[in-house]
Parts: sequence; structure tokens; C-alpha cells
Amino acid sequence: MQVGKIRDLREDHDLRQFEIAKILGVKRTTYAMWELGDVNFPIEQLIKLAQYFHTNIEYMLNLTSDKREVLYNTKLTSTFIGNQLKKYRLKLGKTQKEFASTLNIQQSSYSCYEDGKTKIPTNKLVTLSKTYHISLNYICGGKKKENITVKL
Repeated sequence: MQVGKIRDLREDHDLRQFEIAKILGVKRTTYAMWELGDVNFPIEQLIKLAQYFHTNIEYMLNLTSDKREVLYNTKLTSTFIGNQLKKYRLKLGKTQKEFASTLNIQQSSYSCYEDGKTKIPTNKLVTLSKTYHISLNYICGGKKKENITVKL
């Protein structure tokens, strides 16, 4: 299954997989698996592509039709993402147990994401985004002039 609009963006710019792989510093086969959805595409690599294509990760993951460029936190860490998730969860008045249940994982596993001990996989970020209308651009420290709306 193709991941969002990533292949379309690559083809619209007349680029081949090996060229994108070189930009990301990975093997072509690794990039090909990410593009096809066979392997969870690392959020840091998605951000690199979003910056390269002057767009945002929510657009690339087909969560919005808004293509506007977003500038991301250049020092994106598991701790930063975890803190952002915690802020958003508390703002929504949800518990770790509720978020963990949404992801079909134990609360202790989710707690490790918020504590920054474990990097949350991109597919789990997408699930939280879709379920709770959480902006992935916000979670990744994105700065934009106007809010980007997530598709419902």
C-alpha cells in the first residue's frame, strides 16, 4: 500500500527512487519499501522530504489537502515528540490509558513514548492524529502562518 502522496510528489518532480534515497541518505531499496508502505516510514525522514518538496508531513500522509510548507524543529527527538504528545493529550483531557487503548498497546508502552524513552512509530502517530484530530505538524514542532486542517 502506497504511503500517502509521497510517490506522487516524487513523480511530479520527475525524480526516481534512487534520487530520493540519496537525498535521505538511505539505500534505494529502503526508500522503496517506505514509499510502498512495507516498512514504517521514519518521521524524521518524512520531515526531510516535506522540506525538500516545500510542503508538510500531513499533506504527504494524505491527512490534509493543504500543501502549504511547514518549517519543523530541526532537533526533533523522541523526548520532544513525547512532550508534545503529553501536552496535546492533557489538553484533550485524555488519559495515557485511553491513548494506549487507541493504539492497541499497554499503558506502560505508551508512557515510554511520552517519556521519550521509546520513539513512537509514524503509523501510531497517524492513528492518534486521525482519532483525536492531533496535528502531526504540531507534534513535530512545525511552525506555520495558519493552521492546517486535518481531514475527518
